[in-house]
Amino acid sequence: MKTKLFLSLFALLALTGCLNEDTPEDKVETVYVAISAMTYIDSPAMTNYPIEGMRARVGNDTDYQFMTFNQIEGFTFEPGYAYELQVERTTLGNPPADASRYTYKLIDERSKQPVECTRETVRLYVSAETGNYDWGIPQTDDAHCMKIRESENEDWTNVPFNKIGGFIYEDGNAYELSVEKITLHAQPTDNRYQTVQYVLQEIISLHSSLPHQIHRLAPQSFLDHVSEAPRKDKYQQGRGRNPQRHRQREGLDNLIA
Repeated sequence: MKTKLFLSLFALLALTGCLNEDTPEDKVETVYVAISAMTYIDSPAMTNYPIEGMRARVGNDTDYQFMTFNQIEGFTFEPGYAYELQVERTTLGNPPADASRYTYKLIDERSKQPVECTRETVRLYVSAETGNYDWGIPQTDDAHCMKIRESENEDWTNVPFNKIGGFIYEDGNAYELSVEKITLHAQPTDNRYQTVQYVLQEIISLHSSLPHQIHRLAPQSFLDHVSEAPRKDKYQQGRGRNPQRHRQREGLDNLIA
């Protein structure tokens, strides 16, 4: 009886050892990443809606790849600049099925170089109605997006929900914004490369979809809070509750009250 128990325990330990040996381990390395001043529009895995993000060249790669603005932990992209970064890249041994097998963490911002661009303050109008982004190819699924224009006489332009840095779009609300417009002096051949970027300066007015609810001139403390928000939104986050979005929602509720 004791012999059988011993053999069973030995077999179990041997099996556990084999399983541990077969489990892939994470690989951590230091790499250099070049971030272009031009941004790019792509869609997250397994979705069709557009988001704007960074063009990054990692390590010895010759081509640029797409990264979301928050993909490198500890790094904040500022329009009008090109960067050289030193980052810690972790190759996940068992990555999620719907995510990248790499994670990145900033070690050092080795350079931040301004590029030729024009900066100006403009009015920007955001429609209460969403649009459908045109990828330029036949598509079966809707690609929901935001509609903006710089003049009330212009046609609406479909852009990603995170097109305006520091701004979080709320469904059914129309906005008039004061933004900094950064226009890069570049001529890309692909229209998904972005040479025009916007950063929120002030929410001038918010027209709610609720009847008889029009709000103008939000308190400056709230506007400052919004303008300092990271470049994220509910479509870009993808998971969990966004505390920044919740705090801004509270601010909007206070305006309505």
